[in-house]
Amino acid sequence: MSRTGDKILLISASHMDPDGSVARCERYWTSALTLVYLKAFTPPGFRVELVDDFIKPPPAETDASLIGITAMGLQIARAYQLAGEYRRRGKTVVMGGQWVSLNPEQALEHCDAIVKGDAEFAWPELVEDFRSGGLKKRVYQSDELHDWKNLPRLDLENLPLFRKELMREAVYRDYYFQFPILVTRGCPFACDYCSVAEFHRSGYRMRPVGDVLRDLRDVQAMGSRSVLFMDDNPVANRSYAKELFRAMRPLEMRWCSQCTIQIAQDRELLELAADSGCFLLSIGFETIKQANLSDINKNWAKAGEYAEMIREIRERGIQIVALIMLGLDDDTPEDFDRTLEFLIENKVSMAKFHLPLPYPGTPFYSRMEREGRILTRDWNAYHYGNAVIRPLKMSPEAAMTKYWATYQDFFSMRSILRRFFPPARRNLHISMHYLLANLAFRKLQRAGTHPYLF
Repeated sequence: MSRTGDKILLISASHMDPDGSVARCERYWTSALTLVYLKAFTPPGFRVELVDDFIKPPPAETDASLIGITAMGLQIARAYQLAGEYRRRGKTVVMGGQWVSLNPEQALEHCDAIVKGDAEFAWPELVEDFRSGGLKKRVYQSDELHDWKNLPRLDLENLPLFRKELMREAVYRDYYFQFPILVTRGCPFACDYCSVAEFHRSGYRMRPVGDVLRDLRDVQAMGSRSVLFMDDNPVANRSYAKELFRAMRPLEMRWCSQCTIQIAQDRELLELAADSGCFLLSIGFETIKQANLSDINKNWAKAGEYAEMIREIRERGIQIVALIMLGLDDDTPEDFDRTLEFLIENKVSMAKFHLPLPYPGTPFYSRMEREGRILTRDWNAYHYGNAVIRPLKMSPEAAMTKYWATYQDFFSMRSILRRFFPPARRNLHISMHYLLANLAFRKLQRAGTHPYLF
């Protein structure tokens, strides 16, 4: 029986709040692209509905005959919950994403089939099987990787988390919402804790510069100059990054991205990034102790050089979000304080702190499992401030207490003033924007809301 004309419901799962409710927001600062690209790669003849669970609940009753659910680490428990609800209603449910790909046997307990790895070829195959009468296998995986040329044009007006009506507001249009753009995929490094390295097998692909410029012009046509590169490491290939940044300069865009500290190892690269409109980088410093970096297979990064590299980045008017793991194996409770003082002294604009999270399917998880240090497999507990492994030099309870105290101290008024004054001379208006963001996060925290889980 052909299913041409059937409806497919694609869902990006939210996460669960500590009280057991589903986390929701009215607006968010960007939008993921997974659902958008899955729709673009869906063979013709199907109606496709996209729902981001973070902004509205998926319909309990739907005429869709195929349900696709994607999730990252923190979202997986909610994704499994949704999958169970739709299967109980007799729907065919398929899942994909990094967690699912790295833990296929676990995921298959909750759904009818999975897409393992990249979806560009596996997803159309799954849909065609469904069209022709039913899924023919439980794991859809392509041996062929998309060359990342001529990716489908994005439907920017229908991004799941985009609020078109808010584009009339200058703050939303010019500062708050960052249109998502794909530039590169993967990362050539192989840090033990990183699911990206495992998912992409440390591979790295780049889109043609002309294709990226086309997408940037499409953002301009939406009335915006603000974009987020949905990349893990857009500067891993320095010659490519330099070519892209030179080509971007005439567009006068503003962009932000995750990135490795290697961007500050090449002054020409860093200057080109700033000149092309870079205003913020989320950088995985992880720790200020070299022994910890070596322990997680990140000894290519040099903790002793961090302060100078931060100074180089700040001098070019680029704000930094420092991604920090507290409680690694060489850490004592005093190292939480030393890390906090390092961030304040070096005037880091934002920080996201994590207690070590062993992502299932990574070498770090395997090691923690071998050592018998994993405390829970409640996937709802796998987020930021929970101790899910036993630290070596403190109790789990002490690590959690010190974690929350460090977060509170980072957003104290004393810390905020020391970090933002005197400000860097370049891009002063951006510095003031993130000063206000710090004050907003401080307010959220004092109200008992985690700044990064609202």
